[in-house]
Amino acid sequence: MNLSKSRFIVTLISFLAGLAWLAGCTGKSPKSDFYVLAATPASGPTAALSQAFAIAVGPVTIPAELDRKQIVTREAGNRLRVAELSRWAGPLQDNITAVLTANLAARLATSKVAPHNRESLFPFTHHVVLDISRFDGNPQSDVLLDVTWSIKANGVSAPLRVAHTKLHAAVATPDYPGLVAAQSKALAELSTLIADAFKQLAP
Repeated sequence: MNLSKSRFIVTLISFLAGLAWLAGCTGKSPKSDFYVLAATPASGPTAALSQAFAIAVGPVTIPAELDRKQIVTREAGNRLRVAELSRWAGPLQDNITAVLTANLAARLATSKVAPHNRESLFPFTHHVVLDISRFDGNPQSDVLLDVTWSIKANGVSAPLRVAHTKLHAAVATPDYPGLVAAQSKALAELSTLIADAFKQLAP
């Protein structure tokens, strides 16, 4: 192999390596952001619920279109947008259940509140069952939480309380952090309503 041909091959290899490096730099996937709903402390002091109550939160059902990793927002009419780069850190149902559990424990001043699948912690006397039909919104406006919920006592077929609740929460900043914060606020308001229902049931 003559010298000029060797130089050509070396130059070609260097050129191809440079192209590969450039493609690697420009072809990196955009970074995803991950979010969780947050529990909200009670607004003021509250009387402790009777220790005779041991509350299970759930099951919680959500619409199929929300049961995904990506955050779903609602645009004009019935159009939904799936945010590929803004995602839930874990299953949305589990996050909602955990937030409601923490919120109720704070508003009822009791430690005997747990997700319904943690029955090994203590025997449950009551269940809160929730069927969420809407839990979405638009970062430019507000969030809607539309839910039917009931309180049931163990061993009693008929619910002690059934309610259909619609809550709107304004989005403070027009972005995904603002949207998730508004969703957390809506869950806090729902938790207060459920806590008040338990207080009315207590002897």
